[in-house]
Amino acid sequence: AAGMTQAEVEALSPEEQFDLFGERYVHAEEMLADAQRAVSSDSWTWGSKGTSPNGGLGQRWAMRGATNENSYMINTSRTIKLPGARGEKADLDPMIEYFESKEWDVTVGEYPDTGSFYVRASTQDEFGLQYTIRPHGQYSLELISKVFWGDRATLSTAIVERIPAEEFEILESPPGEYIAFPKWSDPIVTTIE
Repeated sequence: AAGMTQAEVEALSPEEQFDLFGERYVHAEEMLADAQRAVSSDSWTWGSKGTSPNGGLGQRWAMRGATNENSYMINTSRTIKLPGARGEKADLDPMIEYFESKEWDVTVGEYPDTGSFYVRASTQDEFGLQYTIRPHGQYSLELISKVFWGDRATLSTAIVERIPAEEFEILESPPGEYIAFPKWSDPIVTTIE
């Protein structure tokens, strides 16, 4: 997991784990934004906001011994309804070209009996992106990280309690706008029940 063993991560202080997650979160959001721009710089609707770590158990890049408590992954997504979009397979082309320009491993496929198509990419640092187009014109882009070692519950609380609640109310934005990752020194502004 990013070149760190479970023991090395467990030896980090809560603040160091927090900062490490913040670096990964910003990297994921910037990677997602670059891919969004390959399709449209207009506003996209937010799906998963990515600010809290998700459990790493059962994920594609899960590690031996990983649980939802001792590991995590990052998941963030956006959707867009493009003018006149009807889910034609050729609508994948801008994203295929973008993924290939990055020299990522690319897979194109179709969901049987749905008329929906997708293109997936695996990056050199083991992030996965998937762009899905559907006949009703709602297209989505999702990024999932590999699994990292870390205390998921402690991280989630430390992050969420430092982000003002209104930040989570954002529903859409152009690529590159996302919830700013807090600093460890920021005051606690949200109570976690």
